[in-house]
Amino acid sequence: MKKEKHIVTTHPCKRVETKSHLGKVNGWLLELFSDKDGFTKHIKGQVYLTVAKPGVLKVYHLHAQSDYFVTCIKGTVKEIIYKSKTEKEEVHMGDGDFKTVFLPKGHPHAIQNVGKTPAYVLVYRYPAWDPKKPEQLDIAPEAIETDAAWKRIRAFIKIFK
Repeated sequence: MKKEKHIVTTHPCKRVETKSHLGKVNGWLLELFSDKDGFTKHIKGQVYLTVAKPGVLKVYHLHAQSDYFVTCIKGTVKEIIYKSKTEKEEVHMGDGDFKTVFLPKGHPHAIQNVGKTPAYVLVYRYPAWDPKKPEQLDIAPEAIETDAAWKRIRAFIKIFK
């Protein structure tokens, strides 16, 4: 009798601590799958789960080349997205109000856990993260509405055009 090959394959997920702009742990993320992991088939981009501790603001940042789709699947968060120094939108989502938010590349954004329990947020990004292309710029919360930050943001985006 011929031994059958396994029909199920697995791939370990990578857990990474996340930190504030000051280096303080504010949660973690779990890399689920990506078109760059050598395992995943039939998708383009990357999917991961990020977890924010209660009351935490996961640092403002922008992606010069990646669009994001964000869904809070447990807990309650506020997604804050800036269009300019003076224009921002806030979207509340999570328990009792599930929705997916589209975050276009080039716009600073942050996730703030506004609940009393850890918030679990599923993220799809395209294209997938590539450490050889550092297209993420972090911005301190106290700087997000300053002229200096927006000068830096515009210069950073220009590098990737």
